[in-house]
Amino acid sequence: MPFFVGLPAAAEDFCNKGVEPLLDYLKNTVKVNAVIVQGRTFHGESGYETHNEYYAFTCLRDRPSELKKKGFDVFGEITGKAHERGMKVYSHFLSYDFITLPDLKKPYGEDLASNPNAKLGNLSHVLEIDMFGRKHNRPCLNHPDYKAYHYAVAEDQLRSYPIDGINFNIERYGPLATVMIGSGFSSNGRKPIAATCFCPHCLEEAHRRGIDASRAKEGFLKLLELSERSWQAALKNNDPFAIPGLPLMDIRDTSPPPDGYFIEFIRLISQYPEVMAWNQMWHDNMLSLLAGVYGTAKAVSPSREVGYHVWHQRAYSPFERALYNPGEIRRFCDWIKPKMDHTCGGYRFYRNILRLHQAYFYDRDVKQAARAMNAIFNWDYDPDYFDKLPEQGLGLDYLEKDTKAYIGDVYNEVPIYPGIGIDMPAGSRDHIYRPCEPEYVYNGLLTIAKAGAKGTVLSRGFGEMQEKNMEAAGRAIDEINRLYKFD
Repeated sequence: MPFFVGLPAAAEDFCNKGVEPLLDYLKNTVKVNAVIVQGRTFHGESGYETHNEYYAFTCLRDRPSELKKKGFDVFGEITGKAHERGMKVYSHFLSYDFITLPDLKKPYGEDLASNPNAKLGNLSHVLEIDMFGRKHNRPCLNHPDYKAYHYAVAEDQLRSYPIDGINFNIERYGPLATVMIGSGFSSNGRKPIAATCFCPHCLEEAHRRGIDASRAKEGFLKLLELSERSWQAALKNNDPFAIPGLPLMDIRDTSPPPDGYFIEFIRLISQYPEVMAWNQMWHDNMLSLLAGVYGTAKAVSPSREVGYHVWHQRAYSPFERALYNPGEIRRFCDWIKPKMDHTCGGYRFYRNILRLHQAYFYDRDVKQAARAMNAIFNWDYDPDYFDKLPEQGLGLDYLEKDTKAYIGDVYNEVPIYPGIGIDMPAGSRDHIYRPCEPEYVYNGLLTIAKAGAKGTVLSRGFGEMQEKNMEAAGRAIDEINRLYKFD
């Protein structure tokens, strides 16, 4: 069996290049053997024919994409031609439904601020409820309608088209990170956001678990007060990483707590263990949704696969990383794709350290926070050169260690396909960051194969990639298949 090589592509890519020419290029030049097709757009538009009989238990409905309105059915056009070439086809199912938040001036950075509203029909019916009783900007992962919608989409796609499986993806923070950090999509800064979800379905789940919701809410309020304290201090200091927005708490004192921000944080979560229980419940609900999609796929056809994408933010925060256990995830997926884009990863990790520093260590030097993260993750970069991290990238040592860590976490029972970025934008046009070069792509792929990975997903999407870097990936895949055998 050859090295698994997946590559995401959008319907627009196939329309622009032509279905067969693009498939031939991917197979022959880039050595792709699995096309990951974006059947559903970021904002809830379907590029394929949906069938109402599968949606009886949810009020949510995708709207057809512009290309679908013009007659281009992305699965219908691609699947048969890919299979003729010996290439698998997976649906990229990205749970990515958001609306604007009044607390933020630019909710998710420049890329999404211009068009942040999801187009999923009836989305407001399933939105989270925050600790102030307001509808939040994201759907509740525990809402029966939202769960039923995901299961309906999975069944519809798998019964209606001969695709080989689903690549499932959820990218969002839980309530603790939301309060302390803000939106995980705002690479341009930090703004604390109210914790969720306190809807009737989550309150019922909390009661079943024996979690005191009023104590959890009280604890989150105190954490939000602490978080906004450092955020407002950063605003006063003209810290460019503090995003202006609507304050949620009445902060008068912006000086650090006597024992420092981090000690005060530990003190509060110790006094209010309900906060951590609520955060765990939120993450459990997220994994429950994945398990439901997996079970739906296997009910339709046991041979269909569900691969799971792990958001890069899970790797860059010790809190997220501790909650996200690959050993548990392995029980309801056929493969795991951890996002390990080492080129732009230096910039992204740099920005995440700035977020963590402002939230937990704003009374300390930022390089102390960088050293702490370096020690926790055991990554080999010099924290004394923290400011140069964006232009250096995270390096091959990072790829090797994290690949081995994932393989160990899953007991080598499901294959690990690290996501290797090709020409992924790092998130800012005005900051120097490491450009993607053929040698870095080539060496990155050889590194993960040597570390034990059985495949890769070349990321983020075909439309962003330069030919020279895709060709380098193809050369690396040829070399990997020559050097190693994959069961």
